[in-house]
Amino acid sequence: MSEHGTLREGDIVEFTLRGERRTAEVMLLTDDGAAGPTVLLDLFDGDRPAWARVSSLEDLTVFQPHDVLAAA
Repeated sequence: MSEHGTLREGDIVEFTLRGERRTAEVMLLTDDGAAGPTVLLDLFDGDRPAWARVSSLEDLTVFQPHDVLAAA
């Protein structure tokens, strides 16, 4: 697992948003300057992909592809 400072495309993330725990894959990562990084998330619950500011994701846990393969 990694801290959100090293968030990359392809990472799997778990986070809390508005009190709900979610899991998603990071599809795109952009830096909006002063507003901070924004991610396009492919949610694993079947919803459409969604944009979110990294700062709005509470209790963020990042699983990078090499972490997942090592655990398998």
